[in-house]
Amino acid sequence: MSKSIGLFGFGEVARGFYQALQSSQLDASIKKICIKDAAKPRDLDQSFFTSDPTVLLNDPDIDIIVELTDDTEISYEVVKQALTNGKATISANKKMIAENISEVSHWHQTYSAPFIYEASVGGSIPILQNLEQFFKQQEIHEIRAILNGSTNYILTQMQKNGLSLDEALILAQEKGFAESDPEQDISGRDALYKIIILSYHAFGETIGNLDQLRVESITNMEDHFYDLAKAQGLKIKSIATAKRKNGKLSVKVQPELISQDDELFGIEHENNAIVIDGNLSGKQVYTGKGAGSLPTGAAVLNDLSLVLSGFRYGARKSIGGLKKSA
Repeated sequence: MSKSIGLFGFGEVARGFYQALQSSQLDASIKKICIKDAAKPRDLDQSFFTSDPTVLLNDPDIDIIVELTDDTEISYEVVKQALTNGKATISANKKMIAENISEVSHWHQTYSAPFIYEASVGGSIPILQNLEQFFKQQEIHEIRAILNGSTNYILTQMQKNGLSLDEALILAQEKGFAESDPEQDISGRDALYKIIILSYHAFGETIGNLDQLRVESITNMEDHFYDLAKAQGLKIKSIATAKRKNGKLSVKVQPELISQDDELFGIEHENNAIVIDGNLSGKQVYTGKGAGSLPTGAAVLNDLSLVLSGFRYGARKSIGGLKKSA
């Protein structure tokens, strides 16, 4: 039986998801789209749109809510109400999920409907699915990752083409990789939200106070540092790290000077990469596009496929002496 979708938002990611869904073979279709301004002209029939969220949330014929807004408060209210109403829910709002990760853990245990959010981390890389399945029976020692495609694109342009940070940022905005307000990207906050979500699924730990974590912006680096790095055959990358040592989890995001033997050295442009170090598999490297409507839309489409298959996130089991955590 075909499933009916209620979609919140119709920005770049939502349009990418809509486009990907039209060409997929998934047995699901969008019934209604909730946006802030229903009167704004769009390239779909206006009957698809409403500005009243209850039209979607209270419709008994809508089975799945796909929440792709950029508003943290709206995202939280929509996701919580959808789960309360028994609707399977998908979100790409990494800030909302990270800032409420303890409550998200509670949602996974409390609600019968699944809450899936692969699209919130790593663009097109199916990393949460791998953590939940392939790495489920392993102890993970460390995660090192490039998690912001906009920042990585900027650094690539600075190091390869000699652009200043301001010049590279303007180019990233022209390409659609960076927002008109790029603060979350270049400050490292966007990558921080993502590494918090990864930490929850890798180590079973929720982080309550984000302000206590170490986050450094790429703006802290002087332009001549990049010239010095290039002259020595090195690169500067903004890297998010989550590592358990002596039973304690440390999480940070900062620019790092890396050499050619580093797994993240060759990750360029808007690409993301995630290195997972497991006690059985050793290091595995996952790469993919981390910015753009279609790569992220493809991740949302995969989330929909997981929901349709009955998949849901589970509790992290105790491996190698680690404590059990939801």
